[in-house]
Amino acid sequence: MIRLGTALKTKEPPFHRCLVISDPQSSGGQVVLVRLTTDDGTWPDRDCILTPAEWNELEHDSTVAYTTCKYGPAVLALEAAIQGGRFELISSPSQAVLRRVIAAAHKAAGMPPAAKKLLAQI
Repeated sequence: MIRLGTALKTKEPPFHRCLVISDPQSSGGQVVLVRLTTDDGTWPDRDCILTPAEWNELEHDSTVAYTTCKYGPAVLALEAAIQGGRFELISSPSQAVLRRVIAAAHKAAGMPPAAKKLLAQI
C-alpha cells in the first residue's frame, strides 16, 4: 500500500530512488513523489542532499529532485507500476530524514506550488 514514506527503486538504469512525501490516506489518495538523483553538483535542486549514511538505500550522495516531482491521485497507478515490475519497494528512510526531505520541500523554489499544498505535515 502506498503511504507517507513509501520508498521505491526504479528497475531500469539509472535505478533512481523515489519517495512519497505526502500522506495519501489523509489527502484522498493524492501523492507527491520525489526522485533522488546523483549529486554531481550540476543538478539545479540543492535544497536537500542525502548521503548513504543517512539512508542506506543510497549508493552515493544524492539530491532530492523537487523540480521533477510528480503529484496527483496516483496511488493506484503506483501500485500497478510495482505489480508490473517497473518499481520495487525498498526500505524507507528514518523519520528524521523523511521530515528533513519534507521540510526542504516546503521551501524549495523548484517545487510546484500545487505539490506543496499536498505535502505531509509531520
